Parts: sequence; C-alpha cells; structure tokens
Amino acid sequence: MKALCAFGSLLILLSCGLGQAQEPKADDFAKTLSDAKAKGLGWLVQHQEKDGSWGKTHTIAVTSWAVLTFLSATDEPFSGAHASALARGIAFLRANQKDGMYKTQGHSWIHLQGFATLALAETYGRSLRCKVKPDMDAANLKKIVAQAVKIIGQNQSASGGWWYTPGDPNNHEGSTTVCAVQAIVSAANFKIARDDDVLDKGFEYLKKCQTKEGGFNYRLGDGTNMKEGTAAAVATLGLMQKFDFQVMINGYNFLQKITPTAVSQGGFPYYGHFYGTMGMHLLWQEYRPDKEFSSKTQAYIKATQKDLISWQQKDGSFPVKGWATSSENAGYATAFALMALYVPESRLSIYNRTPPKL
Repeated sequence: MKALCAFGSLLILLSCGLGQAQEPKADDFAKTLSDAKAKGLGWLVQHQEKDGSWGKTHTIAVTSWAVLTFLSATDEPFSGAHASALARGIAFLRANQKDGMYKTQGHSWIHLQGFATLALAETYGRSLRCKVKPDMDAANLKKIVAQAVKIIGQNQSASGGWWYTPGDPNNHEGSTTVCAVQAIVSAANFKIARDDDVLDKGFEYLKKCQTKEGGFNYRLGDGTNMKEGTAAAVATLGLMQKFDFQVMINGYNFLQKITPTAVSQGGFPYYGHFYGTMGMHLLWQEYRPDKEFSSKTQAYIKATQKDLISWQQKDGSFPVKGWATSSENAGYATAFALMALYVPESRLSIYNRTPPKL
C-alpha cells in the first residue's frame, strides 16, 4: 500500500503496544515523562554529526525534526545546554537550500521542503519572542522562509493537494499536503508569507479526503481510512482559523475508536503518534470547557506518551524498526518521538489554535 509512502523507509516503524502492568501515579508519570525527554535530548546532542545534521539518508527532514524538538523543549532555546546543537542544526538547514529550494533526498521532495520550511519558520518566530536572541541574520532567515513558502505554493496540484515531486500538478496525496500546509501556516503565524488561496485549497483538499467513517483517504477518493493519515489530517485541519466542527469531531471519533494502541501496532507509529497528539491537543484547546471531552483528549495523549516512552532505549534513543533499518538510524526515530512528547507544552506556533502575538 502506498499510504504515507512519502517517507517510505523514513516513516515505517513497527512497534509494540502498552506493556505496563499497573497504572502509575500522576506524579510518577510526570517524572517518567520528564526523564524520557531529558534523556532523548541528551542523546541527540551527543549524536549530532559534524556538519550539524542528524539522520542517515533523509538528513534534511530528520534535522528539521531535531530543530523543532529543541525549539519545543524550553522557553529559551537559544541559551543553555542545547543551544549549540540547535544552532548547528539550523545552520545545516540554511546551508542546504538555495533561494528557498531544497534538493530531494529519497523519493519525496515535498516532505523535506515542508519540514525544513516549518523548522526555519518556527526558528524565526522564536527569535522574535525569546529574551536570548540567536546569533544569526534574522532578516536573511525570514527571506529564506518566504522563498521556501513561495516554492511550496507554486507546486500545489490542481486538486489543492501536493505530490512528492515538484512540477506534477495532476498528482496529489494526504501526507504531502499535510507537510505543505503546516509549513505555510507556520510562516503566516509570524507574518513571513501568506497565500490564503493556496491555504484554502490545501485545507479543502484534506476535508474532501474524509470518509463517512470519519477517517481520511491516503489519496483523495481512494476509499481508504488511514489511521496515521487521519491523525495528520486532524492535526492540520485543527489549524484552520474557522474550526470545522463536523469534520474535526468525526476525525476525533475515528481516532478515539481505533485508540493509540492501534496506531502503535500500525506501519507508521511515530508519524501517527506525533500527529495524533497534535490533533488531540488542538481539539482540547478548542473545546476545553467540556470536561468530558477534555478528559478524553488528555487520556489519548497520555496513552500515546506511555507507548512512546516504553520504546525508549537505556541510552535515551528510540529504536529504528521496519523498512527504515536499512536507510535510517536512531536519529530520526528519536527526533520524531521527542517531537510528539513535547507537543502538549505548546511552544511551537502550530501547536496552538491561536497564532502568537508578535
């Protein structure tokens, strides 16, 4: 099945389910979660390549995830123990683009283009709001993001979605569209670039992919109900300024029905858990006054966190499994897992229903 094959070997991760015999106390779990994050960050710092990257084959995408993780981890990411690793990761992303365009790694250009644009947009945004400013040319960074967003928009398909490679207006699918739309939203949150027509078409494409069961197609009209693709679509449609109640609740019900355990046992657990956590977090923000609804979104997030933590190795890394064993290393699994664990702390603009005040 082609579902989410945009990362093929990059995203296919096989996993085990929950294995805890006894529910831990809230305080105990909070400490376990905090320790897992700290160990994971420490592993990333220790295993950064000399050129500032992480990953083996898809270094632009994996480095983007690591950058987003460090930005998510603290209110002041440009100071402290991880600041140097973050700065070198950002420098790697800046060095590997030309006028906002990234070269393809593997068979999917739009995923790395989208993730790198997102990482640099969030970097620029955090530089505006932090007390400790990064040692970088912010104006140039803003220019790069604006160029990257323009390129993404130029490669939107006629359907409103995106395809893996540039210059193919007749092809489209869900995971490519998710990457493109979230990057554009992030840039718009920081007044870098915004094309409402492109965004509207991207959101509409995803909405049209929803099925009567509440799930989402891999590709518009293909009849599939993808677990991980539904999580990604819900997380992305949660960024619409005008919340589409029916679409979001149907997606929410689908995810609640399959449970995080089903995502863990599927083909793309890190991907599914990252976006599932993000989607539930955005739903929680929108419907926070409803105590029962809020409780269910938080329970979903906690179950996801427990699964992820159960996979962490003693050295702080997360395992590479499935097709990715031949093309990737623990850098990609660790960065992706940590991104998911940090979503509820809301430090990235895309983790919030309301754009940041600048």
